[in-house]
Amino acid sequence: MKKCRALAGVLFLLAARAACPQESLVLLTTEYEPFCGVKGDTLWCDLVNAAFAREGIRVQWQSFPQEREKAMVAEGLNVAFLSGTLVVTTEERSDFLINADPMIYANIVAFYRKEKYPSGLGLRGPGDLKGRTVGVVQGTGSVAVLQKAGVQLDSTTNKDLLMKKLVAGREEIAVIADLTGLLALKEQFGDHADDYGSELVYRSPIDLVFSKRHPRAGELRERFNAGLARIKADGTFMRILERYYPKGRVSRSVLPRDLR
Repeated sequence: MKKCRALAGVLFLLAARAACPQESLVLLTTEYEPFCGVKGDTLWCDLVNAAFAREGIRVQWQSFPQEREKAMVAEGLNVAFLSGTLVVTTEERSDFLINADPMIYANIVAFYRKEKYPSGLGLRGPGDLKGRTVGVVQGTGSVAVLQKAGVQLDSTTNKDLLMKKLVAGREEIAVIADLTGLLALKEQFGDHADDYGSELVYRSPIDLVFSKRHPRAGELRERFNAGLARIKADGTFMRILERYYPKGRVSRSVLPRDLR
């Protein structure tokens, strides 16, 4: 009898939870596969989704150009956008809540043809790209970083065009996030993707950037950080990363400080 009552109590709790829908939250991002976007599974969005799910929040994503989403969050029209935190300038930081330790890092690399550089590029930082023909995707954080280092740039509208220009020899170097460049090469050029190498140019901190003007920003940032701590502790964070990196080989340089 006691067992039946206990079972009935468990079933009641499960039914009650099922009857109470998760809170829904709309966040902003750009389309930058396989890292973020609204079209399907993407690495950074998956991490955010998992963190908020631990807090009983279901995330829905809307996609806008980076500058527009940043403006919307700065004005308090939305609570947060997912982005490289380097896109928020020193002058703009007073409008946002930004964590000191980011969720993850993006490896921004220089792709090159191995035949042209059999010994690699020997990069120590962005400034070492000066004097070369360097292509980037316009509107990305790499534009400001490379311009500050004195690198002359040829901007293209999207990742596919950037990698096509590299393969055609119109770009000597293509600077882009590691997985994005690999995905574009494999989708467009198949087996020839192995003809290209890459070297790290810089790391970009990636996180949710919250609005200071949104009434729930402080609360939701705390819940996000709490959920993020939980998925790190139970291994979910690393399992998500392993799905995206070739053969599960996650680069140590993308990991947040507490997981290195």
